[in-house]
Amino acid sequence: QVAELGVGTNPKARLVGNVLEDEKVMGTVHVAFGDNVSFPGGENKCGVHVDLIVLKPTLVIDGVAVMKEGVILVDL
Repeated sequence: QVAELGVGTNPKARLVGNVLEDEKVMGTVHVAFGDNVSFPGGENKCGVHVDLIVLKPTLVIDGVAVMKEGVILVDL
């Protein structure tokens, strides 16, 4: 199950191989699967939490393009 979804919005963050930094890089999307009970409202309890960073993603939410090929299209 999806545990979390995030959009990188920090222009000073850099890809360094540490997910806590990488997930914040401007123009990325961060998706995690598995456990999320440590997050407010989290209900997925299991023995694993896997984070993925997507470079140059296109993200559409409720039919609205939020990001296209890593460029944020909405005001932050």
